[in-house]
Amino acid sequence: MNAKHGLAGLLLLFAASAAVASTDCSPTIERAWVRAAPPGTAMMAGYLTLRNDCAKPVVLSGVESLDFGEAMIHETIVQNGVSRMRHAGELVLPAKSKLVFEPGGRHLMLMRPLRALPAGSRARIRLVLADGRKLFAEYEVRREAPTR
Repeated sequence: MNAKHGLAGLLLLFAASAAVASTDCSPTIERAWVRAAPPGTAMMAGYLTLRNDCAKPVVLSGVESLDFGEAMIHETIVQNGVSRMRHAGELVLPAKSKLVFEPGGRHLMLMRPLRALPAGSRARIRLVLADGRKLFAEYEVRREAPTR
């Protein structure tokens, strides 16, 4: 193969690699925080905005953490005037949209803290997508919700 064909082949390979890289899109975690709780508390709640700027929907299937013995996605619902929490199961995040996790609604239920997490510390949490990808973020432990 001569140099001209070799260069053309490299250019085609580069173009194909760039096309694959441009389709590799992941949702992003924004405004991640955990509400501070008194020492010895067995449960805490986490909040965030999960943004999907990608062209395809993704499915959020779970949550895991090195700082909690158990973590789940919950939602607060009101039935017959009574507020209750329930496991949310898988959540579909459509393309070009976002899921908001906020007090009084959808949230991360973080149970059995494995270390002290006072206000100002950070909790390590991963969101698990149905396709096997994991989105890691450090969630600031705060007494109050962050301001916009």
